[in-house]
Amino acid sequence: MNIKNFLLSGFDFRKDEYEVKLQVILLNSILSIMILVLTLLFVMRYMSGVYTQAYTDLGVAFISFLAIIAARHSKKSIDIIIPLLLGIFYFLITFTFRNIGIIGTTWYIVLILAAFFLKGKKVGLFFSAISILAILVLESISHTAYTFFEYIYITIPILLSMIFLYLYEQRNEILTSLLKQQKESLEDEVKRQTQELSELLQKSQELSSIMQNSQVEIYIVEYQTDKYLYANKGALEELGYTLQEIKEMNFYDINTSVLSSTVEHFKNIMLTHHNAMNISMHRRKDTTTYGVQSFMHKINFENSDAYVVFDIKISNVQQAQKEILKQKEALSYQAHYDPLTKLPNRFLFYDRLSQAIIKAKRNKTQFALLFVDLDSFKEINDTYGHEVGDAVLIEVAKRLKTCVRESDTVARLAGDEFLILLENFHSKESIATIAKLLVQTLQMPIELEDKELRVTCSIGITIYPNDSNDAQRLIRYADYAMYQAKKTGKNNFIFYS
Repeated sequence: MNIKNFLLSGFDFRKDEYEVKLQVILLNSILSIMILVLTLLFVMRYMSGVYTQAYTDLGVAFISFLAIIAARHSKKSIDIIIPLLLGIFYFLITFTFRNIGIIGTTWYIVLILAAFFLKGKKVGLFFSAISILAILVLESISHTAYTFFEYIYITIPILLSMIFLYLYEQRNEILTSLLKQQKESLEDEVKRQTQELSELLQKSQELSSIMQNSQVEIYIVEYQTDKYLYANKGALEELGYTLQEIKEMNFYDINTSVLSSTVEHFKNIMLTHHNAMNISMHRRKDTTTYGVQSFMHKINFENSDAYVVFDIKISNVQQAQKEILKQKEALSYQAHYDPLTKLPNRFLFYDRLSQAIIKAKRNKTQFALLFVDLDSFKEINDTYGHEVGDAVLIEVAKRLKTCVRESDTVARLAGDEFLILLENFHSKESIATIAKLLVQTLQMPIELEDKELRVTCSIGITIYPNDSNDAQRLIRYADYAMYQAKKTGKNNFIFYS
């Protein structure tokens, strides 16, 4: 018999029997140590002529040995054995002081330790209380007079042991609670993010490439038949199947531990709450298995009802969370920035304009909106081609940004139209100074390979709240002022009036 088999009393424990397994290990460990120590004490006391106490030690060692044997009959037997042993040891310790006096009470500390470790703080506190009670009546039991300080010397270590063990148990409970909260928080966060990812699946044409190359396993399953309609690269690599092989299989071929009734239950949850969660086992093509955390969401795929399944290896939940965040950031950037100039697009600009109105209204300040349009840009495109035109737009974007502060916003509205938001200015003259700088900067030659190109701009300016306190009107008035600037000869700026 090896040590591991002995400590486990020969039983195999499931993962959910962790607490029982720990009790069995502690019980066998404590009883083994007790047998060795008490056998040694028996020999020493017997040789010293203290026969009564020697036989008591031998009896306790024998009881401990019987308890080890009894614990091997059933896992549930320890629920009876542990309290019974603790009670027997308590009475034997109490009996001990009749023979050896107050020094025998130190065994109460061993009893309290065993009670706390084997049955928790409630049982530990109970045996602490009755141990102290026994000490307080020690004098009447042993017929020996003890001083007040002798009582203090023995009760203080017992009280301290009880307090320290109680605090240790409290610490374990707090740590367990924190770990549980952290796990639930992590699951909720991944669930929330995968739901957002599922919603983006129906809105973004560019998402398909990101989904295909994601390390998270992503499947789309036909709602009625549970046949696979799609699996991404991450799923195929993990399982070892080709996409064609997957499409010939259904949900249960991969999720071997899931019953059809369970899937029906999840479908009902998806109808009510839009998504469902489950933990299951995946079986690869080579028959090996691994655990996954699944998040399911009902969708419409190719004009038919389906549900998307995000499967994350249970060991890789944190990595999956990081990947989903990275994908979200990439999609957010694509949605809010112009891919050519890297400037904010019209959607992000409108949001910043709305925020600027809220701040200006709250702080009773002003801001300016500049509508910038390049003069004769169409001729450059027609003459030199779109590649050169794109290079000119990129250079224009860089120059516009150099003329304003980092806190100001330069955005590309469309084509060769740009919007600039200037906040917290001191006077109309300071806006005119910036507009003049923009005109001068853009009219400088642009050198592209062997070409020297020149572009100019016309700028229309509106001021909040003088011209309007509405975002759409401010843009429309700035656009109108820009056309007035073009009519007056281009390459200049005009304030709306």
